[in-house]
Amino acid sequence: MMRVNLSVAIVDMVNSTRTLEENGTEGTCPFPDGPAGETKQVHGEFNWDGPTQGLVLGCFFWGYMSTQIPAGILAEKHGGKLLFGGGIFLTSIFTLITPMAVRISLKFFIAVRVLTGMAEGVTLPAMHSLMASWIPCNERSTLGSFIMAGMQFGTVVALPLSGLLCEVNIDNGWPLVFYIFGLSGLIWFGFWHTKITDSPENHPAISNDEKEYILDHLGMQKRTKGGTPWYAIFTSLPFWAIFVAHCGNNWGFYTLLTELPTYMKSVLHFDIKSNGFLSALPYLMMWIVANVSSWIADYYRHNRETSVTTIRKTCNSVGTFVPGLALICAVYTGCNAVSTVIFLTIAVGSNGATYSGFQVNHIDIAPNYAGILMGLTNCFANICGFLAPYVVGLITTDEGSIEQWQLVFFISAGIYFVSNTFFLVFSSAEDQNWNRIVETHSTSRPRSFGSIETTSKVE
Repeated sequence: MMRVNLSVAIVDMVNSTRTLEENGTEGTCPFPDGPAGETKQVHGEFNWDGPTQGLVLGCFFWGYMSTQIPAGILAEKHGGKLLFGGGIFLTSIFTLITPMAVRISLKFFIAVRVLTGMAEGVTLPAMHSLMASWIPCNERSTLGSFIMAGMQFGTVVALPLSGLLCEVNIDNGWPLVFYIFGLSGLIWFGFWHTKITDSPENHPAISNDEKEYILDHLGMQKRTKGGTPWYAIFTSLPFWAIFVAHCGNNWGFYTLLTELPTYMKSVLHFDIKSNGFLSALPYLMMWIVANVSSWIADYYRHNRETSVTTIRKTCNSVGTFVPGLALICAVYTGCNAVSTVIFLTIAVGSNGATYSGFQVNHIDIAPNYAGILMGLTNCFANICGFLAPYVVGLITTDEGSIEQWQLVFFISAGIYFVSNTFFLVFSSAEDQNWNRIVETHSTSRPRSFGSIETTSKVE
């Protein structure tokens, strides 16, 4: 939630004035009501142009990408609980001081956003490490997708709530967005710290039978001190397939996540309250698709004996090809607000299928290094997190121009198509040789890696 609240708040923060024409100016959509020549104004505090808004929305990802790889290494060595919880705690603190920072200076605000990104950047590698330690292989699609889709459920809550808070007549409204979400994060941290453990082995509340079941079906081993197989990772085509898919997905996803409220305001002319609710609708659809597709994926794996590799490729194709086609359709809807919202909802919503695609593929190919792999791919994929909004800002010199936004959608669709084609050709869900760790003085026990069963040495 704290990652996306600025996307709506910025609509209320920025001062903008536009004139209502009877049929709109050429290349822009007419306002839904109001006589020709009437002025429509948002009395924001800050006079930021398009590139500046893109910079403000994207600078979070400068920090976010910088902590991905260190977080993956730390999570594999020390566990993900403290890292994940600490990341959310610091993100909450920086969110609380955001209104003060932006009113002091733009540079200070950007610095706080970068620090916020650094704090939140540790969360995904830490979460992947925790999932590898907790989720049995045969439940990976369902539970992994359910957990990861929680981010979209947070977006569903954050966007409309941000719109409502911006309309509250207290301190111009928008600062409440940061105060409420920052405080919520601190409260959440208290529950996390007292209820969560790094692995089933040291959790006090689960039964011995449940603990044994989880440990016997993880597809990973305890390992002694040793180096990470960096060369093997960087020469692995399945790793690069995930890498490319992650980068392509993030370009399209973050373009819409950060810019959709601006598009709703500047092109379709929705007010702040409607903007928040309509911007949240695609992410509600995404949350539903993520959970339904994960159930279908596990059904086909267990009942139709479909290989995990086929499932990952199919889900990823649904989650990228369908959004690409929907964005192209949105290009041709023009000023038809209903059709545009429908296609944008399909574009974002169907992307939820990737949670049973590349997003859990790190754990398939190397559960022992899942946190590190997620740190690597998420680090470079989030370059798109700050490049995409900045490029959008450069393209949309007139935020109300339909033609300029059409170019934005075409670029995102093309990147979706190219990245998933690479994933289809080179991806795999099979355990990689470099993941297997053989230790001496141990006994053999069969274990499962996705669709493969192996016999490995474990203590």
